[in-house]
Amino acid sequence: MTVDPLMNPTISSLKGQQSKKERKLKYADLAVQGTNNSSIASKRSVESIYLPKLGVNKNVMDQSVREYFKYFVPKVINRSPCINRGYWLRLHAIRSRLESIRDGSGSKKVLVVNLGCGFDPLPFQLLDKLNGDSESFLERFSFLDIDYSDLLKNKIEIIKQHPELTQIVGLKDTKGVTDTITCDQYFTRPCDLNSTLNYKKLLLESQDLPELQDPNVVKVFIAEVSLAYMKSELSDQIINISSMLPNSHFLMLEQLIPQGDYEPFSKQMLKHFKKNDSPLQSVKTYNTIESQRERFHNLGFLNINVGDMLQLWNSVPPKTRHAVEAIQPFDEFEEFCLFCHHYVLCHATNDLGFIFTEQYKFDLEPIIEIPENDMAVTFVPLDLDLKRSFGAGIIDSNGNVIYHGGCNPNRINETLLITENVTQSTPCEKTTTMPPVRTCHTFTRILETTQGIIIGGRNAPHKPYNDTWLYNYKTNKWTLKDGKLPETRFRHCTVQISNNKLLIFGGVTQGTNTFLIYDLKKDSYEKVEIVDNATQFPNIVSSASMSYDMETNTGFIVGGLDEYHNAILETLYSFTIADNEITITEVMRHPLLRRYGAKSAHLSHGKILLVGGISSDLLFNDKTNIVIIDYIKRTVESVKIPANIWETILLCFVGFDLLQVDSNRIVIVGGAATCYGFGNITNNSLMLTFSNQCS
Repeated sequence: MTVDPLMNPTISSLKGQQSKKERKLKYADLAVQGTNNSSIASKRSVESIYLPKLGVNKNVMDQSVREYFKYFVPKVINRSPCINRGYWLRLHAIRSRLESIRDGSGSKKVLVVNLGCGFDPLPFQLLDKLNGDSESFLERFSFLDIDYSDLLKNKIEIIKQHPELTQIVGLKDTKGVTDTITCDQYFTRPCDLNSTLNYKKLLLESQDLPELQDPNVVKVFIAEVSLAYMKSELSDQIINISSMLPNSHFLMLEQLIPQGDYEPFSKQMLKHFKKNDSPLQSVKTYNTIESQRERFHNLGFLNINVGDMLQLWNSVPPKTRHAVEAIQPFDEFEEFCLFCHHYVLCHATNDLGFIFTEQYKFDLEPIIEIPENDMAVTFVPLDLDLKRSFGAGIIDSNGNVIYHGGCNPNRINETLLITENVTQSTPCEKTTTMPPVRTCHTFTRILETTQGIIIGGRNAPHKPYNDTWLYNYKTNKWTLKDGKLPETRFRHCTVQISNNKLLIFGGVTQGTNTFLIYDLKKDSYEKVEIVDNATQFPNIVSSASMSYDMETNTGFIVGGLDEYHNAILETLYSFTIADNEITITEVMRHPLLRRYGAKSAHLSHGKILLVGGISSDLLFNDKTNIVIIDYIKRTVESVKIPANIWETILLCFVGFDLLQVDSNRIVIVGGAATCYGFGNITNNSLMLTFSNQCS
């Protein structure tokens, strides 16, 4: 007997729920498929801008550049320099691992299985006989693309429309081809990876793909941001099933939240994917590099090389890295590092005899134990939505903040007066004479006066300044001084060392002067000689932090990028200066001093406050973003950000400024970052009040 569901509300309700669930799953699948469009467009941007300048994929016939993404993204959408560099690195991540497997597998055949392949044209690139860079792949490599049926249908339609692509893979008869291709070296098979039973059947029971079960064929599974959208228990099954095939490698590149949900970049990244209805799922289960290592080990891949993308970038051969850096003017190093810390690259294999390429072998994550400082520190969020980064400020004689320039997100030349306990900002009236738009400059108050000095900075990264501007905040008058830096300079430090002199240190510059002195009376710059340089102080350091105590004639320099060695320093140096001669002493080294773009302030009783910036080693969190350096005891201690601040207020200690109201009060203003393609974050300004400094 049949039952009419309309006459049975229980059955009708269950069917309605099932239908709703199916629609929801279908919508989720479409949202995940949509991530392919953004990714492939970004890679097309890299292809059009980077490859011609790097001389990649040269045609063996006429030396023109062979392009492959263009077939899937006909219109080039130029991405920002930071996104371009990030996607170049993603392309390099997969290519370098394949080269490592090619070189480390003797003469064995290799089958590349691309899980969630999207419109990735990797098979066409490496099977193209006209591509000079593919010669070593042609005879040994074949490719299996796996994805949703609808997506493969679209991909195959594009292949069928372009004879160049059908010729590369040897697709001769295109009639009736929908979502499945079988050629000599290129195959497509539809499979929803969420259906792990179907995936297992495809891998272990496919009669038309004998390479999968052949133990003499090396299998390379690629999951480039495809498993991240799956529930961890399902993605784990995919990895485990893949490990059942002998002689298998698994290359996984996906998002990482190494400091948890509340770290600012991670928070924005998770928000972005959730908003786009493609939430990251396994990232919360496996949020650290070590957890990913354990994951693959437990799922059948016992030989593992895993690290974040910044480790990969630092392992790129210097010649290649310099060539990439020269393609676009670039000064978003902090944002690039944040992106790299949020992506993991794992190369795992069940071949215990495989030796990972030494150049690309990742080091283990550093384990840093840091005690908490016993000073009483009060954090007060300021109701100040500044939305500025890489500007600079001073505290005037009335305790107000004067903030000039920076980005929002475009470079501006606005001067802001921030009053009412640093909670209200008012633009100062623009005058006929004032500095042109700039970022990465210094703004230093001249004590016992109503004046401040702006030195250097830049417009675009390739348009630096060497000018000097005097500002009278009482009269709101700007004066361009005759004295100019001997060379352009930005991302430098400036401190006042006497009533009439400022000390300038480091920065991005073509000059060779490590230090300079600006004499206000003479309106001129003077060279400074480093004496007793037994510590081998680096010649030029950019984005370091510097503080100075006029009472004791003692200054301190922390971190910064050693431009010559391309390394972020982990050193605290002290210096004294007399008669344009400076003596420098290395005080201590510590992993948490390895910072680029941090700010510091000289506290009393032998202590220095160090805030923010980025590190090449780790992503800072609520315990490591802010530290106290005791240069007498040679210790580094944590100033823990309270949970009610860290978890609820957006912080971004990149491009911010740190201003000292007095020996007990510090104001943090400004700061912002573009989080790759996930949107912008801006820093919530803070007031820090210290007590018990003598403890």
